[in-house]
Amino acid sequence: MASVEQVRASLALVGDHLRTAHQQLAEACERLAEAHAILTEASRMHPRSLVPPELTKACDHAGEQLTLLLGVMEAVERFSGRL
Repeated sequence: MASVEQVRASLALVGDHLRTAHQQLAEACERLAEAHAILTEASRMHPRSLVPPELTKACDHAGEQLTLLLGVMEAVERFSGRL
């Protein structure tokens, strides 16, 4: 059976991984938004939009995942604090 200290250590490692994932996902969201803005601007000179619908969906999905990830991070922190 794992001791409380082992569980705390594991949760600390999980927290580190979650923070790294959050940073990377936040950067991905920024890059997707930049690409969307560039293509939106370029679309003004064309009769049809240059923004693929998949890019819009990817931006939305990445934002949703970022929100979920923040919730997981908070839950891990709360759980760890109760130990």
